[in-house]
Amino acid sequence: MTRKADGTAMYAGGLPLAPRVAEEASRWYVLFMSGAATDEDRRAWRDWCAADPDHERAWAHLARADARMRELAGKPAYEALSLERRQQGRRRVLLSAGFLAACIGPAIWAADRNRWLRLSPDFTTAVGERRDVDLPDGTRITLNTDTGIDVRFEGGERLIRLRRGEILVATGHAAQYASMPLRVETEFGRVHALGTRFSVRQGTDATHVALFDGAVEIKPVGQGGAGLVLAKGQTAQVSAGRAQAAGPVGEADMAWLRGELAADNMPLAEFLAELSRYRPGVISCDERAGRLRISGLFPLADTDRVLAAVGRLLDIRIVRRTPYWVVVSAPG
Repeated sequence: MTRKADGTAMYAGGLPLAPRVAEEASRWYVLFMSGAATDEDRRAWRDWCAADPDHERAWAHLARADARMRELAGKPAYEALSLERRQQGRRRVLLSAGFLAACIGPAIWAADRNRWLRLSPDFTTAVGERRDVDLPDGTRITLNTDTGIDVRFEGGERLIRLRRGEILVATGHAAQYASMPLRVETEFGRVHALGTRFSVRQGTDATHVALFDGAVEIKPVGQGGAGLVLAKGQTAQVSAGRAQAAGPVGEADMAWLRGELAADNMPLAEFLAELSRYRPGVISCDERAGRLRISGLFPLADTDRVLAAVGRLLDIRIVRRTPYWVVVSAPG
């Protein structure tokens, strides 16, 4: 694969693919090569392929890279690809790739699987990207890495649906929208903005809300009546049926806006999980390494440099199995 000067990915035959499509295809590739793919993953993969002809084309290109896949996965993967080459048409190639996924032994991807499978939000960012979106009412939304949102101005309200990732919301005050409340909807609850500036992060088990200015009211899914009203400078955690204060706003709540990762005596396992949000693939570490502690501010523009810095700060070993798989271990 090559790239044009504008960053567009190029595949065999000179047909251009958006970098986002190339990245998504490569993540499917790593998931299948890891052997951690489930039946649900394979269904989601088929939906992804069917959603856009470019998705099929990107996957077909990867499926033809039999030499690379043989090196990573050994004989079963190579035999599956040989079968694919003998079949006719892209659709049959894609179906055979499902067989490839079933052939490979268990490995690395399960913890990171779900964050990139969702399709077609209104506004998105790629892994490692930040983006500002200005809405008609004057609201500005900053999307952090690997984030997707939907925006709807209808039914008498301004609704921002956070499908994945993390956003900063600075509410606008255009007169024609003054009567429409602004809310952020997440998997675990809704955040009602009361003229404010706040961030919302969608996690696996909870939603994290940090309030920088103004006030917000938080209502967990399924809860009626009054919700939790958060004061300026405070944070909250919203889980199934519950919203609770979680202490003051910290450096980690603001660092990403400057393109930094903040750690204050953070366990290395937690630090690496945060860092992995900003780079394609997965970073794994053993239990001994994960218990080590790290502090500092780390620029996110080059995550490989961050890993190198961590290697100098701590007694650990960093091995890059593939460009998408980094393993961290402690000597013992």
